[in-house]
Amino acid sequence: MMNRLPTYIIAGAMRSGTTALNSYLREHPDIAVSSTKEVHFFDSFYDRGVEWYREQFPHSESAQAVGEATPNYMFSTTALDRIKEILPDVKLVVMLRNPIDRAYSHYWHDKARGKTDGDFGENVKRELNGDRGLNYIARGRYSAQIEHILERFPPTALHVEVFEDMVDRPDDLYSSVCRFIGVDHSFRPESLGAPVNNFVEFRSLALRHASQKLPGRLRDVIGRLNTKRTESYPPMPTRLRNRLADEFATANQGLEELIGRSLSWDAATSPPAKP
Repeated sequence: MMNRLPTYIIAGAMRSGTTALNSYLREHPDIAVSSTKEVHFFDSFYDRGVEWYREQFPHSESAQAVGEATPNYMFSTTALDRIKEILPDVKLVVMLRNPIDRAYSHYWHDKARGKTDGDFGENVKRELNGDRGLNYIARGRYSAQIEHILERFPPTALHVEVFEDMVDRPDDLYSSVCRFIGVDHSFRPESLGAPVNNFVEFRSLALRHASQKLPGRLRDVIGRLNTKRTESYPPMPTRLRNRLADEFATANQGLEELIGRSLSWDAATSPPAKP
């Protein structure tokens, strides 16, 4: 029997708890999850073909659901078009987060990996002035991205959760996602609620870059030795939080109307965790 293609995809958003949710779902006995969390087939490896994509999933005849998590899909209309073509009946799970905190987490994730220069405020200014190479702000304008999904899929194919609920009510969130993808919603993974993909820094960026070309097991060992965990990154200046609250206000209002839920995301919201 051939490996099955996904019945669900965690499609976004970046730095919003997708890694944690994917990890928790991996423990469910009725779910077959891709060996790699972010397969990136529909945005980066589409030319490798559907059979290559199929091979990324475990052989499991008993699984009631098959899935993967690539947060970039929600941000790419090209990826959404391809998903619609290949998997017209797939269920899409979207994790969202206060866009201010999401942007700041994204920046520090990039900063730790040497992918960006300057402080966060400078990066925000550059993006708002038209630098299309940055998307700390663009990825947090969720309403447009949700609209892009709903232009291609029916509302019943979309399930939206928020990172803040994963922190405060992981039991309820997990149960809700399991119901949506069609598996036993009473099962609870042992790791449920445990932090996943927290902020880390690297002792040597050069070593990290070099290790990416090594076999997986050796790469993982070097990665662990090269990683240093820190308590937190610095808090965002209040003035900048207020500016970003204004920047996201219209998109947040549109999102609330789309999903029928009040989110209470504002400048005063403090990050509940720092993944």
